[in-house]
Amino acid sequence: MIYNEEKSSGMAFPLIVILFVMATMVGALVLTADNTTSTRVWVPSSAAGP
Repeated sequence: MIYNEEKSSGMAFPLIVILFVMATMVGALVLTADNTTSTRVWVPSSAAGP
């Protein structure tokens, strides 16, 4: 008689991929959060008021 071996459900690989993607997203947010640039808006003097 041949018994079939029980295979693992395969949850490790998707879990590792999800954790890697989450770590990559957090790293990208940290790198872009430091680049704070001031935005300058030009307003014509005639639109500012009388």
